[in-house]
Amino acid sequence: MYKAQRLHPAAILEFIFRNLYKLAQALLPLIILALGESAFRSWFLTFLPIVLVLFIVYMIFYWLRFVFYVQDNELRLEYGVLVRKKRYISFERIQTVQVSAGVIQRILGLVKLQIETAGGGNKAELILPAISADKAAELQKILQKGKVFNPDVPDKDRLIQYRLSSSDLLILGSTSNSLGLILAGMLTIVSQLDKIIPNLKIWEVLGKYASNLMAGTVYITILVIIFIILLACLLSLLGNLIKFAGFTLIRDGDNLKISRGLFEKKQLSIPVKRIQALKIVEGILRQPFKMVSIQVVSISNVGDKGEGNVIMPVIPRHKMMDFLEEVLPEFYRPFEVEMLPNRSKMRYILINFIPATVLVIIIFLFLPFAYPGLILLPLAIWLGSLQYRDTGYSLQESMLIIRSRILGKVSTIVPRRKIQSLSISRNYFQVRKNLNTLRVSIASGVVPANVKLVGMDDEKSSVIIQWFSR
Repeated sequence: MYKAQRLHPAAILEFIFRNLYKLAQALLPLIILALGESAFRSWFLTFLPIVLVLFIVYMIFYWLRFVFYVQDNELRLEYGVLVRKKRYISFERIQTVQVSAGVIQRILGLVKLQIETAGGGNKAELILPAISADKAAELQKILQKGKVFNPDVPDKDRLIQYRLSSSDLLILGSTSNSLGLILAGMLTIVSQLDKIIPNLKIWEVLGKYASNLMAGTVYITILVIIFIILLACLLSLLGNLIKFAGFTLIRDGDNLKISRGLFEKKQLSIPVKRIQALKIVEGILRQPFKMVSIQVVSISNVGDKGEGNVIMPVIPRHKMMDFLEEVLPEFYRPFEVEMLPNRSKMRYILINFIPATVLVIIIFLFLPFAYPGLILLPLAIWLGSLQYRDTGYSLQESMLIIRSRILGKVSTIVPRRKIQSLSISRNYFQVRKNLNTLRVSIASGVVPANVKLVGMDDEKSSVIIQWFSR
């Protein structure tokens, strides 16, 4: 690792496709204009193959000049054809190292290694798109431990390992929060069919079909809705099976190592000291199964949409404490919380009841059978009461636990030294009742993550502020 090394030649393809994609995005309007004008089209099509050949030759030279090595507790990178560039990344700045492998990379025995630093923004600081798996493992150990790689294989019996069973994957996929996103995506696709296939007249067909449903029985409408929901559940199940197949979590010393994926195998290593907070998420669909997911808040953005922060996608609630005691004893704490004062309960009820009342009025104005919509009013009162009951906090010697609910219940465990700031705000109605809103800011990626408690007693908030200041 102390000698300059090149990437595998397969990296040339990665460089070509990645840069072509960026160029196509930037030049798409000009390309459309060139193809639309017959005078420019012939010139464009004539010079396009020549430009592509020159571009490929340039990428080959770029690969030849792209080298990396480790020296003086730094990962050093040198690259560039016309302008030679150097980049030095200190081990201390490295937050996470993620290793992934697509189907082609796995066939060739290669992986892609992504390195993220505290100041790297919302993307990986450095990507090595094609290196051998052995070299990636060696580099990963050096970067995260800051010392020379020890080739000794650790004793697997001493490692703490957790795997997802087939039944866990089934529950994970069928209770995922992605159901709403899939339904929205299905609607978006349908909305664009008129533009893609103008003769289809999809909205006219759906309008007639909806009219027929309205004129028919309520049972037919319910069956159609159930079919759409079942289809979304199936798509969600398949997506989660592909994403989390083969999920394995290992606590190896001071690092959490996560491996998952069916087609693209991903391996993520998270240093425990980089974890800012822990979240226990009880999704509304998983609560009947008494299952929870465990996530971490870290200065990390590697992974799609924060998925790298999920350290246990689903686990039975009664096994959660044993899991924390074994895997993350640094965050092992009792979960009893102190409820908010009774005078803040009305706020939680009204914040749901008022929008529900407006929605019921709209339903009565525009829908023929609107009386079933009245069920929204008691549901809103029930949800508000549930949110109030499940919101609270626990103040311990070195930890602050905050629990809240919108639909699902989320418990956040934050060490005092990881809190960036605490703030208190009050509106007119809170001042009259000696209440406030407490906000806790935690470092997370580009922008801090905020956790808040609405309806805190003034005296209790002062105690938390003094605890934090101490």
